[in-house]
Amino acid sequence: MKKYLLNILIAFIFLICLIFMDYIFIIISKTNYYNYQNNNLDALILKQENQTLKNELNNVLSLNNLDKYQDYDYLKSKIVLRDVYHFHNSITILYGQDQNIKKGMAVVSENGLIGLISKVNQKTSTVKLITSNNLNISIKIGEEYGMLNKYDLAKNNLIAQNFNNYELIMKNEEVYTSGLGLIPPGLYIGKVNNTNNKDIEQVVSIKSDVNFNDLKYVAIIRGLKDVN
Repeated sequence: MKKYLLNILIAFIFLICLIFMDYIFIIISKTNYYNYQNNNLDALILKQENQTLKNELNNVLSLNNLDKYQDYDYLKSKIVLRDVYHFHNSITILYGQDQNIKKGMAVVSENGLIGLISKVNQKTSTVKLITSNNLNISIKIGEEYGMLNKYDLAKNNLIAQNFNNYELIMKNEEVYTSGLGLIPPGLYIGKVNNTNNKDIEQVVSIKSDVNFNDLKYVAIIRGLKDVN
Protein backbone atom coordinates (compact mmCIF):
# COMPACT_ATOMS: atom_id res chain seq x y z
CA MET A 1 0.00 0.00 0.00
CA LYS A 2 2.77 2.41 0.92
CA LYS A 3 4.60 1.62 -2.31
CA TYR A 4 1.42 2.30 -4.27
CA LEU A 5 0.95 5.71 -2.61
CA LEU A 6 4.60 6.58 -3.22
CA ASN A 7 4.23 5.78 -6.91
CA ILE A 8 1.13 7.96 -7.09
CA LEU A 9 3.02 10.83 -5.39
CA ILE A 10 5.95 10.52 -7.81
CA ALA A 11 3.55 10.46 -10.75
CA PHE A 12 1.78 13.53 -9.41
CA ILE A 13 5.04 15.45 -8.97
CA PHE A 14 6.13 14.45 -12.45
CA LEU A 15 2.79 15.65 -13.87
CA ILE A 16 3.13 18.99 -12.06
CA CYS A 17 6.64 19.39 -13.43
CA LEU A 18 5.36 18.72 -16.96
CA ILE A 19 2.55 21.27 -16.56
CA PHE A 20 4.80 23.99 -15.15
CA MET A 21 7.93 23.11 -17.09
CA ASP A 22 7.74 26.24 -19.24
CA TYR A 23 7.45 28.43 -16.15
CA ILE A 24 10.33 26.65 -14.45
CA PHE A 25 12.44 27.10 -17.57
CA ILE A 26 11.61 30.81 -17.71
CA ILE A 27 12.54 31.26 -14.03
CA ILE A 28 15.86 29.45 -14.51
CA SER A 29 16.59 31.45 -17.67
CA LYS A 30 15.83 34.76 -15.95
CA THR A 31 17.99 33.79 -12.99
CA ASN A 32 20.89 32.97 -15.29
CA TYR A 33 20.31 36.21 -17.22
CA TYR A 34 20.32 38.33 -14.06
CA ASN A 35 23.46 36.58 -12.86
CA TYR A 36 25.06 37.26 -16.24
CA GLN A 37 24.02 40.91 -16.13
CA ASN A 38 25.31 41.30 -12.55
CA ASN A 39 28.62 39.72 -13.49
CA ASN A 40 28.94 42.05 -16.48
CA LEU A 41 28.05 45.04 -14.29
CA ASP A 42 30.64 44.01 -11.70
CA ALA A 43 33.24 43.64 -14.45
CA LEU A 44 32.34 47.08 -15.87
CA ILE A 45 32.55 48.73 -12.45
CA LEU A 46 35.91 47.07 -11.81
CA LYS A 47 37.18 48.24 -15.20
CA GLN A 48 36.08 51.82 -14.48
CA GLU A 49 37.67 51.74 -11.03
CA ASN A 50 40.93 50.46 -12.54
CA GLN A 51 40.87 53.23 -15.15
CA THR A 52 40.23 55.83 -12.45
CA LEU A 53 43.17 54.53 -10.40
CA LYS A 54 45.34 54.48 -13.52
CA ASN A 55 44.43 58.10 -14.33
CA GLU A 56 45.10 59.09 -10.72
CA LEU A 57 48.51 57.41 -10.84
CA ASN A 58 49.35 59.15 -14.13
CA ASN A 59 48.44 62.51 -12.58
CA VAL A 60 50.66 61.83 -9.58
CA LEU A 61 53.54 60.65 -11.77
CA SER A 62 53.23 63.69 -14.04
CA LEU A 63 53.69 65.98 -11.04
CA ASN A 64 56.93 64.16 -10.26
CA ASN A 65 58.32 65.81 -13.39
CA LEU A 66 59.27 68.99 -11.54
CA ASP A 67 62.95 69.23 -12.44
CA LYS A 68 62.45 72.80 -13.59
CA TYR A 69 61.57 73.74 -10.00
CA GLN A 70 64.61 72.16 -8.34
CA ASP A 71 65.81 75.58 -7.18
CA TYR A 72 62.55 76.26 -5.35
CA ASP A 73 61.10 75.12 -2.07
CA TYR A 74 57.75 73.60 -3.07
CA LEU A 75 54.99 71.46 -1.64
CA LYS A 76 52.82 69.16 -3.75
CA SER A 77 49.08 69.25 -3.18
CA LYS A 78 45.91 67.69 -4.51
CA ILE A 79 43.05 69.84 -5.78
CA VAL A 80 40.05 69.17 -3.56
CA LEU A 81 37.45 71.56 -5.01
CA ARG A 82 36.72 73.37 -8.25
CA ASP A 83 33.56 75.38 -8.78
CA VAL A 84 32.06 74.44 -12.16
CA TYR A 85 30.28 77.81 -12.30
CA HIS A 86 33.58 79.68 -11.90
CA PHE A 87 35.74 77.10 -13.58
CA HIS A 88 38.44 79.48 -14.83
CA ASN A 89 38.60 81.56 -11.66
CA SER A 90 39.83 79.45 -8.77
CA ILE A 91 40.57 76.06 -7.24
CA THR A 92 40.87 74.83 -3.66
CA ILE A 93 43.93 72.83 -2.63
CA LEU A 94 44.58 70.54 0.30
CA TYR A 95 47.11 72.56 2.31
CA GLY A 96 46.79 75.73 4.38
CA GLN A 97 48.09 77.43 7.51
CA ASP A 98 49.18 74.12 9.02
CA GLN A 99 51.74 73.81 6.21
CA ASN A 100 52.79 77.48 6.44
CA ILE A 101 51.05 78.40 3.18
CA LYS A 102 50.76 82.17 2.73
CA LYS A 103 48.70 84.48 0.55
CA GLY A 104 50.50 85.49 -2.64
CA MET A 105 52.52 82.28 -3.06
CA ALA A 106 52.79 81.00 -6.62
CA VAL A 107 51.17 77.70 -7.61
CA VAL A 108 52.42 75.64 -10.55
CA SER A 109 51.81 72.43 -12.43
CA GLU A 110 54.47 70.43 -14.24
CA ASN A 111 53.82 72.66 -17.27
CA GLY A 112 54.01 76.09 -15.71
CA LEU A 113 52.44 78.72 -13.49
CA ILE A 114 48.70 78.27 -12.85
CA GLY A 115 47.91 80.93 -10.23
CA LEU A 116 48.51 82.55 -6.85
CA ILE A 117 47.29 81.74 -3.35
CA SER A 118 44.46 84.20 -2.65
CA LYS A 119 43.03 82.86 0.62
CA VAL A 120 44.46 80.59 3.33
CA ASN A 121 42.46 78.54 5.81
CA GLN A 122 43.69 76.14 8.48
CA LYS A 123 43.59 73.04 6.27
CA THR A 124 42.97 74.36 2.75
CA SER A 125 43.81 77.29 0.50
CA THR A 126 42.17 79.01 -2.47
CA VAL A 127 44.21 79.51 -5.63
CA LYS A 128 43.21 82.32 -7.99
CA LEU A 129 44.03 81.05 -11.48
CA ILE A 130 45.90 83.12 -14.05
CA THR A 131 42.86 82.54 -16.28
CA SER A 132 40.65 84.44 -13.81
CA ASN A 133 41.17 87.73 -15.65
CA ASN A 134 41.98 89.80 -12.57
CA LEU A 135 45.55 89.01 -11.53
CA ASN A 136 48.54 91.31 -11.94
CA ILE A 137 51.80 89.35 -12.31
CA SER A 138 55.09 90.93 -13.30
CA ILE A 139 56.65 88.95 -16.14
CA LYS A 140 59.79 88.94 -18.22
CA ILE A 141 60.29 88.15 -21.90
CA GLY A 142 63.98 88.17 -22.73
CA GLU A 143 65.15 91.41 -21.17
CA GLU A 144 61.77 93.12 -21.37
CA TYR A 145 59.32 93.52 -18.48
CA GLY A 146 55.54 93.68 -18.56
CA MET A 147 52.38 92.82 -16.62
CA LEU A 148 50.26 89.71 -17.07
CA ASN A 149 46.71 90.74 -16.19
CA LYS A 150 44.09 89.35 -18.60
CA TYR A 151 42.84 86.14 -20.17
CA ASP A 152 41.16 85.75 -23.56
CA LEU A 153 38.82 82.79 -23.05
CA ALA A 154 37.76 82.63 -26.71
CA LYS A 155 41.37 82.29 -27.94
CA ASN A 156 42.72 80.59 -24.80
CA ASN A 157 45.49 83.18 -24.55
CA LEU A 158 46.96 84.98 -21.57
CA ILE A 159 47.31 88.72 -22.20
CA ALA A 160 50.27 90.81 -21.04
CA GLN A 161 50.57 94.58 -21.29
CA ASN A 162 52.92 97.47 -20.42
CA PHE A 163 55.53 96.53 -23.05
CA ASN A 164 56.83 99.46 -25.13
CA ASN A 165 55.95 99.04 -28.78
CA TYR A 166 59.57 99.58 -29.86
CA GLU A 167 60.68 96.47 -27.97
CA LEU A 168 61.28 93.49 -30.24
CA ILE A 169 59.35 90.50 -28.92
CA MET A 170 59.35 87.42 -31.09
CA LYS A 171 56.79 84.64 -31.40
CA ASN A 172 57.60 81.52 -29.31
CA GLU A 173 59.84 83.43 -26.92
CA GLU A 174 59.49 81.95 -23.44
CA VAL A 175 57.77 83.94 -20.73
CA TYR A 176 58.76 83.82 -17.04
CA THR A 177 57.92 85.59 -13.81
CA SER A 178 60.23 88.57 -13.35
CA GLY A 179 60.82 88.39 -9.61
CA LEU A 180 59.44 91.88 -9.08
CA GLY A 181 57.02 91.61 -6.17
CA LEU A 182 56.37 88.57 -3.99
CA ILE A 183 56.58 85.92 -6.72
CA PRO A 184 60.03 84.32 -7.20
CA PRO A 185 61.73 84.91 -10.57
CA GLY A 186 62.06 82.33 -13.30
CA LEU A 187 58.73 80.51 -13.03
CA TYR A 188 57.72 79.41 -16.51
CA ILE A 189 54.40 80.78 -17.81
CA GLY A 190 54.27 79.97 -21.52
CA LYS A 191 55.36 81.17 -24.95
CA VAL A 192 54.57 84.28 -26.97
CA ASN A 193 51.76 83.58 -29.42
CA ASN A 194 51.57 87.01 -31.06
CA THR A 195 51.99 90.72 -30.39
CA ASN A 196 49.85 93.74 -31.18
CA ASN A 197 50.81 97.40 -31.03
CA LYS A 198 48.29 99.64 -29.29
CA ASP A 199 49.31 103.33 -29.25
CA ILE A 200 52.67 103.38 -27.45
CA GLU A 201 52.01 100.00 -25.86
CA GLN A 202 52.67 96.50 -27.12
CA VAL A 203 50.12 93.86 -26.08
CA VAL A 204 51.47 90.32 -25.96
CA SER A 205 49.34 87.17 -26.24
CA ILE A 206 50.83 84.17 -24.43
CA LYS A 207 49.98 80.51 -24.88
CA SER A 208 50.29 78.47 -21.70
CA ASP A 209 51.35 74.82 -21.83
CA VAL A 210 49.02 74.04 -18.93
CA ASN A 211 45.78 72.19 -19.59
CA PHE A 212 43.53 74.15 -17.22
CA ASN A 213 40.62 71.82 -17.95
CA ASP A 214 42.43 68.85 -16.41
CA LEU A 215 44.14 70.03 -13.24
CA LYS A 216 44.41 67.40 -10.49
CA TYR A 217 47.67 68.01 -8.63
CA VAL A 218 49.74 71.17 -8.21
CA ALA A 219 52.80 72.42 -6.35
CA ILE A 220 52.93 75.49 -4.11
CA ILE A 221 56.14 77.49 -4.50
CA ARG A 222 57.11 78.68 -1.04
CA GLY A 223 60.21 80.50 -2.27
CA LEU A 224 63.72 79.92 -3.52
CA LYS A 225 65.75 77.27 -1.73
CA ASP A 226 68.20 78.51 0.86
CA VAL A 227 71.62 77.87 -0.67
CA ASN A 228 73.38 78.27 2.70
